[in-house]
Amino acid sequence: MKAYQVFRIIMMIGLSVLLVSCGTSDSGDDNDDAAECNCDKAPAVEKSGLVMTLANQEEEIPANVSVLFKVETDVGVPLTNLKSGNFRIFEDDDLISEYESRQEILPKPEKFKSHTLLLLDLSGSVLESESLPILRQAARSFVDAIMPIPDEDDFEEIEMGIWWFDGAADIHPLVPFVTDTDELISGINTIDKNISSDSSTNLYGAVIQGIAKVEDLTGQKENIVNIGSVVIFTDGNDQASRRTKEDALKAVDNADSDISVYTIGLGGEIDKDTLKDIGRDDFLFASDIDELVPQFEKIADDIREDVRSYYLLEYCSPKRKGSHDLKISATHEGLSGSLTTCFCAEGFKGGCEISGEDSGEI
Repeated sequence: MKAYQVFRIIMMIGLSVLLVSCGTSDSGDDNDDAAECNCDKAPAVEKSGLVMTLANQEEEIPANVSVLFKVETDVGVPLTNLKSGNFRIFEDDDLISEYESRQEILPKPEKFKSHTLLLLDLSGSVLESESLPILRQAARSFVDAIMPIPDEDDFEEIEMGIWWFDGAADIHPLVPFVTDTDELISGINTIDKNISSDSSTNLYGAVIQGIAKVEDLTGQKENIVNIGSVVIFTDGNDQASRRTKEDALKAVDNADSDISVYTIGLGGEIDKDTLKDIGRDDFLFASDIDELVPQFEKIADDIREDVRSYYLLEYCSPKRKGSHDLKISATHEGLSGSLTTCFCAEGFKGGCEISGEDSGEI
């Protein structure tokens, strides 16, 4: 074999080895990158008076990290009106400067929605009594206490629908889920004694259907976290026997954890124990119509406070690669708590901006 042929074969073998080596190296880098960006661990919570619960988390190029979470005391009282200064951010146990990270608490209508269903007993015992005008007043007060006005930061975070029930198999719509307070009030004003001709009460069926309507809206949908609440008013017991008490309680027990269920009972004909069981988050009793408006307002305040205890914290991360522990700590009046999660910084780079102004409170 001639010398140049030998040389050519040697060069081809050498080139083949080099290509294989490079391919193996690139594949290893890809595997290393994948291994470095592993955020499968579950969130961890530390509490010393405060409990922080993760609702959602997102990372976006160039280097934005946003976390939606709830803050409450360890006895379940929602904590509202916290500001950026109440929170500190740690990445891999290193404190991230509040000013360098541009951390802000942002309005959250594009990330969070609350859906409240007000379910009113308009059976014969209500329509044919002195309670009806007061019930309309109580319902209007309920709407005013919950619904934000257009210039508030949480406007469009909360929507409400109003349904009513009598002895029929299905609950009846009065106002669909809307953010317009005037539309809700107008709907309430249309309630009169002629709205129903069925004097019976399908309370258990109403509970089941009301929860089902809110469940259709809750959960995470298109990067929006949705929570819900069902508020049921009645002045009596189930008379229609379309569904059983066990059916209703099963619907309550099986309802998603992000749905709150409240009951309001009026007068001496109600079954308090049953309404307490249905109202797993609270049951309020009005012994007469004069107590009805304050009880509606109390539950409305509870729902509004719950909504305001969710915070959207966004900041600019200095990390540029890999997965990293993210710890958010909160302090308030001697109480503290923290939430630790994980984020992936692959592709992060300079130029991060925070899209919004810190409102200071939610």
